[in-house]
Amino acid sequence: METKVLIFIVLAFFVAVGIAGFQYIFKNKERSQLNYWLSFLRFLALFLIFILLINPSVKKRIFETIKPKLLVAIDNSSSIKHQSQSENVLNFVELLKNDTALNDKFEVNFYQFGTQLNTLDSLSFKESKTNLQLPFKEFSKLYKDEINPIVIITDGNQTLGNNVAFANYKSPVYPFIVGDTTIVEDIFINQLNVNQFTYINNNLPVEVFINYNGDKLVTKTLKVYHNNKVIHNKQIEFSASKKVHTESFFITSKQSGNQYYTAVIEPLVNEKNKENNSKTFSVNVIEDQTKILLLTSITHPDLGMLKKAIESNKQRSVTILNIDNNNFELIDYQLIIIYQPNNKFNTVFKEVVDKKLNHFIITGLSTDWNFLNSAQKIFSKTATNQSEKYSPVLNKEYAIFQTNEIDFNNFAPLEDLFGEVNFSSTYNTLLYQKIGTITLQKPLLATFEIANQKGAVLFGENSWQWRINNFQDNRTFDQFDGFISNLIQYLSSTQLNKRLNVVIEPIYYTNEIIRISASYLDKNLNFDDRNKLWITIFNNDKTILKKVPFALEFNSFNLELSDLKAGDYNYTVSVKNQKETVSGIFKVLPFDVEQQFSNSNPQDLKILAQNTNGTIFYNEQENKLIQQLLLNDSYKTTQKSTIEKTPLIEWKWLLAFIVIFLTIEWFVRKYYGKI
Repeated sequence: METKVLIFIVLAFFVAVGIAGFQYIFKNKERSQLNYWLSFLRFLALFLIFILLINPSVKKRIFETIKPKLLVAIDNSSSIKHQSQSENVLNFVELLKNDTALNDKFEVNFYQFGTQLNTLDSLSFKESKTNLQLPFKEFSKLYKDEINPIVIITDGNQTLGNNVAFANYKSPVYPFIVGDTTIVEDIFINQLNVNQFTYINNNLPVEVFINYNGDKLVTKTLKVYHNNKVIHNKQIEFSASKKVHTESFFITSKQSGNQYYTAVIEPLVNEKNKENNSKTFSVNVIEDQTKILLLTSITHPDLGMLKKAIESNKQRSVTILNIDNNNFELIDYQLIIIYQPNNKFNTVFKEVVDKKLNHFIITGLSTDWNFLNSAQKIFSKTATNQSEKYSPVLNKEYAIFQTNEIDFNNFAPLEDLFGEVNFSSTYNTLLYQKIGTITLQKPLLATFEIANQKGAVLFGENSWQWRINNFQDNRTFDQFDGFISNLIQYLSSTQLNKRLNVVIEPIYYTNEIIRISASYLDKNLNFDDRNKLWITIFNNDKTILKKVPFALEFNSFNLELSDLKAGDYNYTVSVKNQKETVSGIFKVLPFDVEQQFSNSNPQDLKILAQNTNGTIFYNEQENKLIQQLLLNDSYKTTQKSTIEKTPLIEWKWLLAFIVIFLTIEWFVRKYYGKI
């Protein structure tokens, strides 16, 4: 307790004594015992009142016992059920939940995973894909500074994500492998590599990787079908020494749109699992390629990043030219990207404005803002000579086009000259500016449409770092490239009045939930949530199979289908009482990717266990795993000590005592006639 507070308490004591003594003893000549008792009651009441006014704090030390966390991740994919291991998994989970010694030592947290990680609810073993690396990635974010061993219950078969053997996790991992690990004779298509886009009459390379588990000398035929016709046929030999074959060939399509192909490897004699002997893939055959011109007067890493990100979609090609090169015609391109313009871009801006060409302006430290403010009238900036760093914040309310779910929170800031930005026309903010920890209601990336001309502006350079940041977070560029692809598709599109957009995959599987999303814009191209969207699904005979409404979720319409049988389907998405429609086709395949495995695969998880100082376990070793966790002295319960300050004014019983003392005093005085 502070010295100042102690002094106030001492003063309060003497003041209370003085007032009580003055009222009952000093003023009264009669020194009766009753007066002394009344004086004492008055002293107690006054002293407690003064204490509440001073309001000292009482320190209290609190000890908290913290158990180490044990994280249990359970594979909820259909491959568990396919290998008849669902009961074994459920029994082991119940054993972990009910083991008293284990729960006394650990705080046990249960999770289930497939394509996503969730807290354990109920295991259905219906997940269509397995991402074994997902639990380790998410746990590393949730439990950063603690030692949290993981028990992962799975068959070890992975169909999604990066190889789990290279998962980065600092705590020990204890894989529990269910199912039969005995290798059985099998031949299967392990992987198929092909670009999703090509052009009419273009030779598209295809790679098919075929694996053989066995010791015999066998010769099997690989066939590739398109529209029920064989377009590739090859006999392949396998043996004990040759277990993998890579078949490379070219396909050519003379039809535009989604084209479906099926690769089939002839099965072995008495082969148990034939589900993995075929693989269907689709190729989007396009007639024309979107041409994009990127004009610059400087050399910068952003230029290469933009070209790679945009050309990740094979429907687009990017030409990078220096503004000093006069050998180009702007009218030949669907989109003009103007990088850090200066007065050399004067002719370009005149043509962009006069011909109403779609364009994307990117500014930075080399931008001549005096020129840019005069060259176009859409926006202006009162730029200073001082630079500023602007971090991106995604506007989740943006509804002009659908954006990928991408986390900009950890992305590097862009750099631009400091100044106030003003728009003279209507615009839509896709990314907001953030300086330090303050998010400004100012655009970092904005789009606009004026008189059938589309445009966008990005206020800052060094966006090349964003693509790197996305790769560091996800080990892939797909999310960022998809974000750029959506932006470029919107800017380069000549369908200015396309108000209805639909996102649908060309191929689904029977055990997979079919997710379809759509967006609808009003005449001002703002998201319109007042209308109802429907999807009508037809079979090959054009007979309506079902008509399903979309559900409105935030700024998109979504629906899920789970009961479509294998087959080819046509669809039409329509808006109630409106003329806009979008039609297409998709295919539902009977093949379940989780059923391609004949047995369990412990190899990758064995490597992960060794790298993290863990141990791998198998069926009927449940108790052995629990005992190892219990006997491991590195998982210890810790005690955390904290000091809690409690102000006396929160002690309600002090107020009760004051009332009691004053009440007793009043009744005593009343009884003896002193009132």
